Amino acid sequence: MVARRNRAEERLARRRAARMKWLVAVAVALAVVVLAGGGWWLLVGRDTGSGGSQAGDHPRQQTLLVQVVGADRTALASALLGVQPDSREAVSTLVPSRLIVEVAGSGSVPFGETSALPGAGASAAALTDLLGVRVDGSWTLSTKGLAALVDRLGGVDAAVDVDVVTKDAAGRETIVARAGQQHLGGAAAAAYATYSTPGEPEQARLARFNVVLDAVLRGLPADSAQVHTALGALGTESRSTGREAGDLPAVLAAVHAAAAADGFAPDVLPVTEIDTGAAEQAYGIDALQASTLVRTRFAGALQGDGTGGGVRVLVQNGVGTPGLVDKARTRLVDAGLRFVNGGNAAQFGRTTTVVLIPDGSDESLQRGKRVAKTLGVPAGAVEISNQGQTVAEVIVILGRDFKP
Repeated sequence: MVARRNRAEERLARRRAARMKWLVAVAVALAVVVLAGGGWWLLVGRDTGSGGSQAGDHPRQQTLLVQVVGADRTALASALLGVQPDSREAVSTLVPSRLIVEVAGSGSVPFGETSALPGAGASAAALTDLLGVRVDGSWTLSTKGLAALVDRLGGVDAAVDVDVVTKDAAGRETIVARAGQQHLGGAAAAAYATYSTPGEPEQARLARFNVVLDAVLRGLPADSAQVHTALGALGTESRSTGREAGDLPAVLAAVHAAAAADGFAPDVLPVTEIDTGAAEQAYGIDALQASTLVRTRFAGALQGDGTGGGVRVLVQNGVGTPGLVDKARTRLVDAGLRFVNGGNAAQFGRTTTVVLIPDGSDESLQRGKRVAKTLGVPAGAVEISNQGQTVAEVIVILGRDFKP
Protein backbone atom coordinates (compact mmCIF):
# COMPACT_ATOMS: atom_id res chain seq x y z
CA MET A 1 0.00 0.00 0.00
CA VAL A 2 2.84 2.38 0.91
CA ALA A 3 4.69 1.55 -2.32
CA ARG A 4 1.53 2.13 -4.36
CA ARG A 5 0.96 5.50 -2.69
CA ASN A 6 4.61 6.48 -3.26
CA ARG A 7 4.32 5.62 -6.94
CA ALA A 8 1.11 7.64 -7.21
CA GLU A 9 2.77 10.60 -5.51
CA GLU A 10 5.78 10.31 -7.83
CA ARG A 11 3.51 10.34 -10.88
CA LEU A 12 1.70 13.37 -9.52
CA ALA A 13 5.01 15.13 -8.84
CA ARG A 14 6.26 14.44 -12.37
CA ARG A 15 3.02 15.73 -13.86
CA ARG A 16 3.21 18.91 -11.77
CA ALA A 17 6.81 19.47 -12.81
CA ALA A 18 5.88 19.11 -16.47
CA ARG A 19 3.13 21.64 -16.01
CA MET A 20 5.22 24.16 -14.11
CA LYS A 21 5.86 26.44 -17.09
CA TRP A 22 2.30 26.54 -18.34
CA LEU A 23 0.86 26.96 -14.84
CA VAL A 24 2.77 30.23 -14.62
CA ALA A 25 1.17 31.30 -17.89
CA VAL A 26 -2.23 30.27 -16.57
CA ALA A 27 -1.80 32.29 -13.42
CA VAL A 28 -1.01 35.35 -15.49
CA ALA A 29 -3.90 34.71 -17.84
CA LEU A 30 -6.34 34.34 -15.00
CA ALA A 31 -5.11 37.64 -13.56
CA VAL A 32 -6.57 37.03 -10.16
CA VAL A 33 -3.97 39.06 -8.38
CA VAL A 34 -1.17 41.13 -9.89
CA LEU A 35 1.70 42.78 -8.06
CA ALA A 36 2.97 45.69 -10.10
CA GLY A 37 5.16 48.57 -9.06
CA GLY A 38 4.61 47.84 -5.38
CA GLY A 39 0.82 48.11 -5.71
CA TRP A 40 -1.91 45.50 -5.47
CA TRP A 41 -4.75 45.03 -7.95
CA LEU A 42 -7.69 42.68 -7.51
CA LEU A 43 -8.83 42.11 -11.06
CA VAL A 44 -11.65 39.60 -11.16
CA GLY A 45 -14.87 38.81 -9.37
CA ARG A 46 -15.20 42.03 -7.44
CA ASP A 47 -18.63 42.60 -5.94
CA THR A 48 -19.22 46.25 -6.75
CA GLY A 49 -22.62 46.64 -5.20
CA SER A 50 -24.33 46.00 -1.93
CA GLY A 51 -27.61 44.79 -3.36
CA GLY A 52 -26.51 41.21 -4.05
CA SER A 53 -28.08 38.15 -2.56
CA GLN A 54 -27.12 37.16 0.92
CA ALA A 55 -27.40 33.80 2.55
CA GLY A 56 -29.65 35.48 5.11
CA ASP A 57 -32.17 36.36 2.37
CA HIS A 58 -32.77 32.68 1.58
CA PRO A 59 -33.29 29.43 3.49
CA ARG A 60 -29.95 27.85 4.30
CA GLN A 61 -28.86 25.62 1.46
CA GLN A 62 -26.81 22.50 2.12
CA THR A 63 -23.95 21.93 -0.30
CA LEU A 64 -21.91 18.85 -1.08
CA LEU A 65 -18.95 18.39 -3.41
CA VAL A 66 -19.03 14.96 -5.07
CA GLN A 67 -15.83 13.67 -6.67
CA VAL A 68 -14.71 10.47 -8.37
CA VAL A 69 -10.95 9.98 -8.09
CA GLY A 70 -8.46 7.78 -9.90
CA ALA A 71 -5.66 5.62 -8.55
CA ASP A 72 -3.41 8.66 -8.08
CA ARG A 73 -6.15 10.37 -6.00
CA THR A 74 -6.73 13.14 -8.56
CA ALA A 75 -10.37 13.92 -9.36
CA LEU A 76 -11.60 12.64 -12.72
CA ALA A 77 -15.01 14.26 -12.35
CA SER A 78 -16.62 16.62 -9.83
CA ALA A 79 -20.01 18.14 -9.12
CA LEU A 80 -21.20 20.63 -6.51
CA LEU A 81 -24.66 19.71 -5.24
CA GLY A 82 -27.03 22.07 -3.47
CA VAL A 83 -30.29 21.13 -1.75
CA GLN A 84 -32.77 23.04 0.35
CA PRO A 85 -33.88 21.23 3.51
CA ASP A 86 -37.42 19.82 3.28
CA SER A 87 -37.50 20.56 -0.43
CA ARG A 88 -37.79 18.43 -3.54
CA GLU A 89 -35.46 20.69 -5.47
CA ALA A 90 -31.73 20.28 -5.86
CA VAL A 91 -29.08 21.66 -8.18
CA SER A 92 -25.82 20.30 -9.50
CA THR A 93 -22.94 22.23 -11.06
CA LEU A 94 -20.28 20.16 -12.82
CA VAL A 95 -16.71 21.39 -12.30
CA PRO A 96 -13.97 20.71 -14.90
CA SER A 97 -10.88 19.00 -13.51
CA ARG A 98 -8.62 21.20 -15.64
CA LEU A 99 -10.04 24.43 -14.23
CA ILE A 100 -7.18 26.38 -12.64
CA VAL A 101 -7.82 27.34 -9.01
CA GLU A 102 -5.78 29.03 -6.29
CA VAL A 103 -4.87 26.97 -3.23
CA ALA A 104 -3.33 28.46 -0.11
CA GLY A 105 0.22 27.13 0.14
CA SER A 106 0.18 25.55 -3.33
CA GLY A 107 -0.55 28.40 -5.73
CA SER A 108 -2.21 27.77 -9.11
CA VAL A 109 -3.36 24.15 -9.42
CA PRO A 110 -5.75 22.29 -11.76
CA PHE A 111 -8.88 21.62 -9.73
CA GLY A 112 -8.64 17.87 -10.27
CA GLU A 113 -5.29 17.79 -8.49
CA THR A 114 -6.58 19.47 -5.32
CA SER A 115 -8.04 16.16 -4.15
CA ALA A 116 -4.50 14.73 -3.98
CA LEU A 117 -3.12 17.59 -1.90
CA PRO A 118 -2.46 17.23 1.84
CA GLY A 119 -5.60 17.98 3.79
CA ALA A 120 -8.90 16.27 3.04
CA GLY A 121 -10.74 19.56 2.51
CA ALA A 122 -8.49 21.12 -0.15
CA SER A 123 -10.97 20.67 -3.02
CA ALA A 124 -13.91 22.11 -1.06
CA ALA A 125 -11.78 25.03 0.15
CA ALA A 126 -10.55 25.84 -3.38
CA LEU A 127 -14.11 25.85 -4.72
CA THR A 128 -15.34 27.98 -1.83
CA ASP A 129 -12.65 30.57 -2.54
CA LEU A 130 -13.25 30.52 -6.29
CA LEU A 131 -17.03 30.85 -6.26
CA GLY A 132 -17.84 32.50 -2.96
CA VAL A 133 -20.15 29.59 -2.17
CA ARG A 134 -19.96 27.84 1.18
CA VAL A 135 -19.06 24.20 0.47
CA ASP A 136 -20.21 22.32 3.56
CA GLY A 137 -18.47 19.05 2.84
CA SER A 138 -17.25 16.59 0.27
CA TRP A 139 -17.99 13.00 -0.72
CA THR A 140 -15.18 11.24 -2.56
CA LEU A 141 -15.54 7.91 -4.35
CA SER A 142 -12.79 5.92 -5.97
CA THR A 143 -13.69 4.40 -9.34
CA LYS A 144 -13.93 1.05 -7.51
CA GLY A 145 -16.24 2.65 -4.97
CA LEU A 146 -18.49 4.06 -7.68
CA ALA A 147 -18.60 0.65 -9.38
CA ALA A 148 -19.45 -1.09 -6.11
CA LEU A 149 -22.21 1.41 -5.34
CA VAL A 150 -23.75 1.01 -8.79
CA ASP A 151 -23.70 -2.79 -8.39
CA ARG A 152 -25.32 -2.47 -4.97
CA LEU A 153 -28.09 -0.41 -6.57
CA GLY A 154 -28.62 -3.12 -9.21
CA GLY A 155 -26.99 -1.17 -12.04
CA VAL A 156 -28.10 2.00 -13.80
CA ASP A 157 -29.80 2.82 -17.08
CA ALA A 158 -27.85 5.13 -19.36
CA ALA A 159 -27.84 6.43 -22.94
CA VAL A 160 -24.17 5.78 -23.78
CA ASP A 161 -23.00 8.19 -26.48
CA VAL A 162 -19.73 6.45 -27.49
CA ASP A 163 -18.09 3.06 -27.26
CA VAL A 164 -16.17 3.00 -23.98
CA VAL A 165 -12.77 1.42 -24.52
CA THR A 166 -10.28 0.40 -21.83
CA LYS A 167 -6.72 -0.86 -22.11
CA ASP A 168 -4.98 -3.46 -19.96
CA ALA A 169 -1.32 -3.39 -18.91
CA ALA A 170 -0.31 -5.03 -22.19
CA GLY A 171 -2.14 -2.40 -24.25
CA ARG A 172 -4.98 -4.70 -25.32
CA GLU A 173 -8.25 -2.85 -25.86
CA THR A 174 -11.62 -3.96 -24.54
CA ILE A 175 -14.99 -2.36 -25.19
CA VAL A 176 -16.69 -2.30 -21.79
CA ALA A 177 -19.81 -0.47 -22.97
CA ARG A 178 -21.12 0.06 -26.48
CA ALA A 179 -22.96 3.17 -27.61
CA GLY A 180 -26.71 3.06 -27.13
CA GLN A 181 -29.39 2.91 -24.44
CA GLN A 182 -28.57 0.13 -22.01
CA HIS A 183 -28.35 -1.09 -18.43
CA LEU A 184 -24.83 -0.74 -17.03
CA GLY A 185 -23.21 -2.75 -14.29
CA GLY A 186 -20.82 -1.12 -11.84
CA ALA A 187 -17.53 -1.47 -13.74
CA ALA A 188 -19.06 -0.27 -17.01
CA ALA A 189 -20.84 2.65 -15.31
CA ALA A 190 -17.64 3.80 -13.58
CA ALA A 191 -15.70 3.55 -16.84
CA TYR A 192 -18.38 5.54 -18.70
CA ALA A 193 -18.63 8.21 -15.98
CA THR A 194 -14.90 8.96 -16.25
CA TYR A 195 -14.37 8.33 -19.98
CA SER A 196 -13.11 10.79 -22.57
CA THR A 197 -11.89 10.27 -26.10
CA PRO A 198 -8.60 11.82 -27.27
CA GLY A 199 -8.89 15.50 -28.16
CA GLU A 200 -12.46 16.07 -26.98
CA PRO A 201 -13.29 18.87 -24.48
CA GLU A 202 -13.56 17.94 -20.83
CA GLN A 203 -17.22 18.94 -20.83
CA ALA A 204 -17.96 15.72 -22.77
CA ARG A 205 -16.65 13.61 -19.88
CA LEU A 206 -18.61 15.74 -17.41
CA ALA A 207 -21.80 15.08 -19.38
CA ARG A 208 -21.17 11.33 -19.08
CA PHE A 209 -20.44 11.68 -15.38
CA ASN A 210 -23.71 13.55 -14.96
CA VAL A 211 -25.65 10.70 -16.62
CA VAL A 212 -24.25 8.20 -14.12
CA LEU A 213 -24.49 10.55 -11.12
CA ASP A 214 -28.15 11.30 -11.89
CA ALA A 215 -28.90 7.58 -12.20
CA VAL A 216 -27.11 6.80 -8.93
CA LEU A 217 -28.95 9.54 -7.04
CA ARG A 218 -32.28 8.29 -8.39
CA GLY A 219 -31.37 4.73 -7.44
CA LEU A 220 -30.38 5.47 -3.84
CA PRO A 221 -32.77 4.42 -1.07
CA ALA A 222 -35.24 7.06 0.07
CA ASP A 223 -34.45 6.41 3.73
CA SER A 224 -31.25 8.00 5.08
CA ALA A 225 -30.57 4.98 7.33
CA GLN A 226 -30.54 2.73 4.27
CA VAL A 227 -28.26 5.19 2.48
CA HIS A 228 -25.92 5.00 5.48
CA THR A 229 -25.84 1.21 5.17
CA ALA A 230 -25.12 1.40 1.44
CA LEU A 231 -22.24 3.83 1.96
CA GLY A 232 -20.83 1.81 4.85
CA ALA A 233 -20.56 -1.22 2.59
CA LEU A 234 -18.10 0.68 0.38
CA GLY A 235 -15.48 0.83 3.11
CA THR A 236 -12.40 2.91 2.31
CA GLU A 237 -13.52 3.41 -1.30
CA SER A 238 -15.88 6.12 -0.03
CA ARG A 239 -15.03 8.95 2.32
CA SER A 240 -16.64 12.18 3.40
CA THR A 241 -15.30 15.31 5.06
CA GLY A 242 -16.46 18.70 6.26
CA ARG A 243 -19.37 20.07 8.19
CA GLU A 244 -21.91 17.87 6.45
CA ALA A 245 -19.85 14.65 6.69
CA GLY A 246 -21.97 13.27 9.50
CA ASP A 247 -25.15 14.23 7.66
CA LEU A 248 -24.07 12.75 4.30
CA PRO A 249 -26.79 10.06 4.21
CA ALA A 250 -29.47 12.65 4.98
CA VAL A 251 -28.13 15.05 2.34
CA LEU A 252 -28.02 12.29 -0.28
CA ALA A 253 -31.52 11.15 0.67
CA ALA A 254 -32.74 14.72 0.13
CA VAL A 255 -31.03 14.92 -3.26
CA HIS A 256 -32.52 11.51 -4.13
CA ALA A 257 -35.99 12.84 -3.36
CA ALA A 258 -35.38 15.80 -5.68
CA ALA A 259 -34.02 13.60 -8.47
CA ALA A 260 -36.91 11.15 -8.14
CA ALA A 261 -39.35 14.06 -8.43
CA ASP A 262 -37.49 15.44 -11.48
CA GLY A 263 -36.42 18.43 -9.39
CA PHE A 264 -32.70 17.84 -9.93
CA ALA A 265 -31.25 20.49 -12.23
CA PRO A 266 -27.67 20.02 -13.54
CA ASP A 267 -25.43 22.63 -15.16
CA VAL A 268 -21.75 23.11 -16.00
CA LEU A 269 -19.60 25.80 -14.39
CA PRO A 270 -18.95 28.52 -17.01
CA VAL A 271 -15.28 28.55 -17.99
CA THR A 272 -13.07 29.96 -20.72
CA GLU A 273 -10.29 28.15 -22.52
CA ILE A 274 -6.72 29.20 -21.81
CA ASP A 275 -4.21 28.68 -24.59
CA THR A 276 -1.06 27.54 -22.83
CA GLY A 277 0.47 25.47 -25.61
CA ALA A 278 0.14 22.36 -23.44
CA ALA A 279 -1.31 19.09 -24.70
CA GLU A 280 -4.19 19.28 -22.21
CA GLN A 281 -6.62 22.16 -22.46
CA ALA A 282 -6.73 24.39 -19.37
CA TYR A 283 -9.63 26.55 -18.23
CA GLY A 284 -10.17 29.74 -16.31
CA ILE A 285 -13.39 30.80 -14.61
CA ASP A 286 -15.82 32.95 -16.61
CA ALA A 287 -16.30 35.39 -13.74
CA LEU A 288 -19.41 37.17 -15.07
CA GLN A 289 -21.38 34.07 -16.01
CA ALA A 290 -20.22 32.18 -12.92
CA SER A 291 -21.41 35.04 -10.70
CA THR A 292 -24.87 34.81 -12.25
CA LEU A 293 -24.92 31.04 -11.87
CA VAL A 294 -24.02 30.97 -8.18
CA ARG A 295 -26.44 33.77 -7.29
CA THR A 296 -29.34 31.93 -8.92
CA ARG A 297 -28.46 28.33 -8.03
CA PHE A 298 -26.66 28.69 -4.68
CA ALA A 299 -28.33 31.78 -3.23
CA GLY A 300 -28.74 30.10 0.15
CA ALA A 301 -25.05 29.20 0.40
CA LEU A 302 -23.36 32.45 -0.63
CA GLN A 303 -20.66 33.87 1.56
CA GLY A 304 -21.34 37.41 2.75
CA ASP A 305 -20.22 40.10 5.16
CA GLY A 306 -23.62 40.86 6.66
CA THR A 307 -23.99 44.13 4.71
CA GLY A 308 -24.87 42.67 1.33
CA GLY A 309 -21.38 42.52 -0.13
CA GLY A 310 -18.98 39.64 -0.51
CA VAL A 311 -15.80 41.14 0.97
CA ARG A 312 -12.66 39.58 -0.43
CA VAL A 313 -9.56 39.54 1.72
CA LEU A 314 -6.28 38.92 -0.07
CA VAL A 315 -3.71 37.43 2.30
CA GLN A 316 0.08 37.30 1.96
CA ASN A 317 2.63 35.54 4.11
CA GLY A 318 5.04 38.17 5.38
CA VAL A 319 6.77 35.84 7.83
CA GLY A 320 7.74 32.77 5.82
CA THR A 321 6.24 30.19 8.16
CA PRO A 322 4.68 27.42 6.03
CA GLY A 323 0.90 27.16 6.25
CA LEU A 324 0.41 30.64 7.71
CA VAL A 325 -1.84 31.87 4.90
CA ASP A 326 -3.99 28.74 5.13
CA LYS A 327 -4.47 29.32 8.89
CA ALA A 328 -5.62 32.87 8.20
CA ARG A 329 -7.92 31.57 5.46
CA THR A 330 -9.73 29.30 7.90
CA ARG A 331 -10.50 32.17 10.27
CA LEU A 332 -11.68 34.48 7.50
CA VAL A 333 -13.93 31.92 5.82
CA ASP A 334 -15.42 30.84 9.15
CA ALA A 335 -16.28 34.52 9.73
CA GLY A 336 -18.11 34.75 6.40
CA LEU A 337 -15.38 36.61 4.52
CA ARG A 338 -14.01 35.59 1.13
CA PHE A 339 -10.40 34.54 0.92
CA VAL A 340 -8.05 35.33 -1.97
CA ASN A 341 -4.67 33.64 -1.99
CA GLY A 342 -1.81 36.14 -2.17
CA GLY A 343 1.01 33.67 -1.58
CA ASN A 344 4.26 34.99 -0.17
CA ALA A 345 5.08 38.65 0.32
CA ALA A 346 8.04 40.14 -1.51
CA GLN A 347 10.02 40.02 1.73
CA PHE A 348 9.81 37.92 4.87
CA GLY A 349 10.50 38.96 8.44
CA ARG A 350 7.52 41.23 9.13
CA THR A 351 7.00 41.70 12.85
CA THR A 352 3.49 43.16 12.65
CA THR A 353 0.52 42.43 10.44
CA VAL A 354 -0.81 45.18 8.19
CA VAL A 355 -4.42 45.37 6.99
CA LEU A 356 -4.69 47.64 3.96
CA ILE A 357 -7.91 49.38 2.94
CA PRO A 358 -8.44 51.62 -0.10
CA ASP A 359 -9.73 54.75 1.65
CA GLY A 360 -10.85 56.26 4.93
CA SER A 361 -14.60 55.81 4.43
CA ASP A 362 -16.63 54.35 7.28
CA GLU A 363 -17.38 51.27 5.19
CA SER A 364 -13.71 50.57 4.46
CA LEU A 365 -12.68 51.27 8.07
CA GLN A 366 -15.32 48.89 9.42
CA ARG A 367 -14.25 46.21 6.97
CA GLY A 368 -10.62 46.64 7.95
CA LYS A 369 -11.39 46.48 11.67
CA ARG A 370 -13.51 43.39 11.16
CA VAL A 371 -10.69 41.64 9.32
CA ALA A 372 -8.18 42.64 11.99
CA LYS A 373 -10.46 41.36 14.76
CA THR A 374 -11.06 38.10 12.89
CA LEU A 375 -7.30 37.54 12.57
CA GLY A 376 -6.67 38.50 16.19
CA VAL A 377 -4.41 41.47 15.44
CA PRO A 378 -4.80 45.02 16.82
CA ALA A 379 -7.19 47.46 15.19
CA GLY A 380 -4.14 49.67 14.73
CA ALA A 381 -3.01 47.26 12.01
CA VAL A 382 -5.56 48.85 9.69
CA GLU A 383 -3.94 51.32 7.30
CA ILE A 384 -5.08 53.25 4.27
CA SER A 385 -3.05 52.17 1.27
CA ASN A 386 -0.63 54.81 0.02
CA GLN A 387 0.52 52.79 -2.97
CA GLY A 388 -1.28 55.02 -5.44
CA GLN A 389 -3.10 52.02 -6.85
CA THR A 390 -6.73 50.94 -6.84
CA VAL A 391 -7.20 48.48 -4.02
CA ALA A 392 -10.33 46.38 -4.47
CA GLU A 393 -11.29 45.54 -0.90
CA VAL A 394 -8.94 44.41 1.88
CA ILE A 395 -5.29 43.29 1.65
CA VAL A 396 -3.51 41.57 4.56
CA ILE A 397 0.22 41.02 4.92
CA LEU A 398 0.73 38.69 7.87
CA GLY A 399 3.40 39.42 10.47
CA ARG A 400 4.69 37.55 13.50
CA ASP A 401 1.93 39.00 15.68
CA PHE A 402 -0.58 36.79 13.86
CA LYS A 403 -0.99 33.72 16.04
CA PRO A 404 -2.52 30.76 14.15
